[in-house]
Amino acid sequence: MNPPDEIAGRDLIRRGPFARLWWANSISSLGDWVTLFATFSLAAKISGGGRAASVAILVPLVARILPGLLIGVVGGVLADRWDRKKTMIVADFGRAFLVAALILVTNFRQLFALTFLIEVLSLLRQPAREAVVPTLVPRRQLMAANGLNLISAYGTAPVGSAVYAGIAEVATSVFPRFGTFGPAVATAFVFDAVTFLVSGLITLTIPIRKVAVATERRAAGRLDLRAPARDLMEGIRLVTRAGAVRRMVVGMAAGLFGGGALFVLGQPFSEQVLGASDTGYGVLVTALGIGVGVGMGAVTLFGRFIARREIWFGAGLSVTGAAIVATALAGSLIGAAAWTFLAGLGTGVAYVTGFTHLHSVVTDEIRGRTFAALFASARAALLVSFGLAGIGAAALDGLVSGRLGSGIRAVMTVGGAVIVSSGLATLWAVRAQFRPGPIDEAALESLRDASDAITWIRGARRPPE
Repeated sequence: MNPPDEIAGRDLIRRGPFARLWWANSISSLGDWVTLFATFSLAAKISGGGRAASVAILVPLVARILPGLLIGVVGGVLADRWDRKKTMIVADFGRAFLVAALILVTNFRQLFALTFLIEVLSLLRQPAREAVVPTLVPRRQLMAANGLNLISAYGTAPVGSAVYAGIAEVATSVFPRFGTFGPAVATAFVFDAVTFLVSGLITLTIPIRKVAVATERRAAGRLDLRAPARDLMEGIRLVTRAGAVRRMVVGMAAGLFGGGALFVLGQPFSEQVLGASDTGYGVLVTALGIGVGVGMGAVTLFGRFIARREIWFGAGLSVTGAAIVATALAGSLIGAAAWTFLAGLGTGVAYVTGFTHLHSVVTDEIRGRTFAALFASARAALLVSFGLAGIGAAALDGLVSGRLGSGIRAVMTVGGAVIVSSGLATLWAVRAQFRPGPIDEAALESLRDASDAITWIRGARRPPE
């Protein structure tokens, strides 16, 4: 089953199998963001409020990141071995049940366990989802499809925040006694459960072909685990040895490692370093989100003109890192917000081109394991960044003179430098692509058509060869 070439770019989310997948992802992503804010609120309520509330949010946060470190790559093996459609449906319906169970949570252990299991199912669905995208759209529209997917995944964050605020307002007056810790979080969990059910039902209607498992990859018996283990090792070898794949995975992980410091230290940076008000951090996050959206949107619209994706990926990372360094050294909130916008712009470009390049260079047989490795590496980098940011800020504070005497500025500068280094390393590795290569047959055919059109207009059609 090949994707239909006749689908126009503007119709990607209006009709066809990819449109259904996109709507399923967008609906579940919206609900997932609502649940993220609701779990933070629930953690704060369990802690009793006060200073403990700021630490309590680490419980659901760590529960979301930890599964990627422990079993992240397993999801890729399943995506390359099981029926991907069934995997996504089971994950959606399973998450709907677990999210609904969050209504009954009374302590941190229950919150951690349920959030952990929800994330496990997400890790099973993500590689399967990414693996089917190239089978649903024409190759020439893969960049646009990836841009739309990433916009739906991250662009729904501010919408999710607004929806949660609306749910909290309405539920408090309509269902005043609903839920152990109040109607706001309980109703938010019901909302997310419904979005997962809708996502699963939509996925049921998508024609997704089954994975063709080669004879040498099949297990000898029902309980034979050696074949899946070989799949796992094959995926690891691909990520570590294949240059193009390794550059994408390492580059995205480096981007999250460096960018993690901005999220952890953004609040104290805006208040303590820049002297901004309580809304300062919100301004920075908003600027970053708008930048990411603009970057992804631009690549989605003009992606068909991008031929050398690795160059754009490296350039996007370099711009992101340099902008984070400039943010760290900024002297005002307005200046920091401007640089943060540029960091988001580079991030949007890098991630769309990176995802598209992986979809293009990796075969369907191993695509699930590749993206599972990407997600696992990204989560590991993010968790390490979260852990080191605060420690590093304290250790570097006052170590040198000038603006970098602030430990917060110093850590953010180091994070940006890591991203810049990764971007420059990618550009150096693909430096041969900067030289103009031969014109491919499709481009030559376009030139011939243009030549025929011009000569026809002039009334002197070129005779056929």
